[in-house]
Amino acid sequence: MIRIQNILKITITAIAVICFLACTDNLEEIAKMNTVSNEPTNEVENMLLKHTDSGRLKITLSGKLMLDYSNDEFPYTEFPDGLKVEVYDTKDSTAVNKTTITSDHGVIYNETDLVDLTGNVVIETTDGNKFYGDQLYWDQKSKWIFTNQPFRTELNNSSQTSGDIIDSNEKLTEALVRNARDQYYVKPTDG
Repeated sequence: MIRIQNILKITITAIAVICFLACTDNLEEIAKMNTVSNEPTNEVENMLLKHTDSGRLKITLSGKLMLDYSNDEFPYTEFPDGLKVEVYDTKDSTAVNKTTITSDHGVIYNETDLVDLTGNVVIETTDGNKFYGDQLYWDQKSKWIFTNQPFRTELNNSSQTSGDIIDSNEKLTEALVRNARDQYYVKPTDG
């Protein structure tokens, strides 16, 4: 009887020790997952993301490498080798307008929907308007763009604007430009 009690005590103690050690390892792993890290949680190569709404293509986003830092204190997604965004706007059932945005590097901040594009930023609209710069911020929620780096635009009416700072809605219809250097095309009138 005493021998059975000793075996039972040893068995229960061994099981308790095994459970305790196993739980400690899991707790340490869980704690590691919850810590903020300078390492991405996910990496995607040759990414192509297509967003549709009601069966219509709205946006494509592609990049050679996407790094997901969603475990950071201020989560973001980085495209260190550049990205290309195509935004489709369907006015009616036949006309589709496409705006293409490219840059050498991009960061999308998840909580604020702010996009930071750097290095050879080019925006080209369906109607031929173009933006060139080394850096551009795009606030997707407010539909606003801004930069404090030199830029230039070429409009489809042969007008050109360049400057050091632009703060504008994304359609460039309400723009504040600092140190502007402009060239406008004036259409001659008959008469």
